[in-house]
Amino acid sequence: MDFFFWNKNFEVGIPSIDSQHRRLVELINALAAAITEGGKLPDVRSLFGQLMDYAAEHFSDEEKLMATCPLPEAEKEQHRKAHRGFVDKARSIMQHPDLLQTDAAEQVLEFLTTWLISHILGSDKKFVRTLVAGGQAVDTGSSLVEASPVVRMLLGALTETERRFRLITDQTPVLIWVADAKGVRGFFNRSLTDFVGIDAESIGDAAWIECMHPEDRPAYLAMIGKMLAMPQAGEIEYRLRRYDGHYHWFLEKILPRIDASNAFRGLTASATDISTLKEAQALLSRTNQELEQEVARRTAQLEQLMLTDPLTGIGNRRLLTRRLAEETMRAQRYQRPLSAIFFDLDHFKRINDVYGHAAGDTVLVGVAESLKAGLREYDLLGRFGGEEFVVLLPETGIEDALQVAERMCVDVAAMRLPQIPETVTVSAGLAEWMADETGEDLLKRSDRALYRAKEAGRNCCRIDSGA
Repeated sequence: MDFFFWNKNFEVGIPSIDSQHRRLVELINALAAAITEGGKLPDVRSLFGQLMDYAAEHFSDEEKLMATCPLPEAEKEQHRKAHRGFVDKARSIMQHPDLLQTDAAEQVLEFLTTWLISHILGSDKKFVRTLVAGGQAVDTGSSLVEASPVVRMLLGALTETERRFRLITDQTPVLIWVADAKGVRGFFNRSLTDFVGIDAESIGDAAWIECMHPEDRPAYLAMIGKMLAMPQAGEIEYRLRRYDGHYHWFLEKILPRIDASNAFRGLTASATDISTLKEAQALLSRTNQELEQEVARRTAQLEQLMLTDPLTGIGNRRLLTRRLAEETMRAQRYQRPLSAIFFDLDHFKRINDVYGHAAGDTVLVGVAESLKAGLREYDLLGRFGGEEFVVLLPETGIEDALQVAERMCVDVAAMRLPQIPETVTVSAGLAEWMADETGEDLLKRSDRALYRAKEAGRNCCRIDSGA
């Protein structure tokens, strides 16, 4: 931020003089910044030397112009005396062994601001007004050289406020910038320049925006444009590239600068590094996602266990009931065939009694594997209970279902188990779904057919036609 702010009030109306005044202001700002921002002593002395050289050139041009002014000679001499006084005072200050010491720095800044404002607003404006008016000088009631006590007090307050502002902003870890009413940033605090790795002299709007992540720039620039058009407080998150090339997340809060007359003067912003918070949020999000996935996986496992017969590994009665309801609804909606086969092991009680329950479990597992091997992918085999099994055959009429059942009966009879030296057989009852029939009705009819197969001597298949 400039130490001394130029505005229209400091223009005297003569382009050449105004241009030189602006150059003086630039040199004073550069010198003030070097002093307050901890520059090196050789650099400060070099800037002071440039200031003196340019002041001498400016004074020479100004005195030539003043010679044509109809001011009294005494006032002209006072003006020239002010010029000589500036040079003498500047030389005196330059003799200080260390211009970066606090007392010397305060002396330099107070002298520069007091002299510059009093010189431009006082003596320069007065002689220019006299020059333009053709000799009709206007008495302002103030000296050509000395600032009034009120002006001195205001300058002192301004200098102290500026010093405190720089001290506070340069010590805070928050990144701060200040922009004018057009959005041009004229100040970046030290935390910001140190973070992006660009010195105070080189940084500007373009260089700073270039440090912002490309994906975040459009939204940021759009927000700044909106705030300039309609001043109001706002905040935005963006990523800023650090001097080492790594991006950090920042939360920036922006406020409009409104003066006492309620006029919009620009924007001021402070940005806080929220990278740690963002990382924590990302970690929490990943953790939640992983937890949700694990819960879903465990839920699916639990549901699978709830629908699986623990001995044979095929579907249990719960799954059969659910799928039977689904398949009958689908058959009803699309008028498609659906058949069910009810299997029962022949003489299973005798197997348990003769060979033991462990051997009986082996038979149940073997029969389940044999029946499953004869099914299509979308068919369903489930253990209904004890030694009873049910097969659902979607898209299958009763004639085709009978062929499937007979083949499965043959496959089971051909099965050989080391624990059982005899042939294991099954009986089967079949039924095809009829319109408006429930799944429970279909299962009852197939069970009724199974009973007839048992009566017919077992190891055979029977159909219930619903008649």
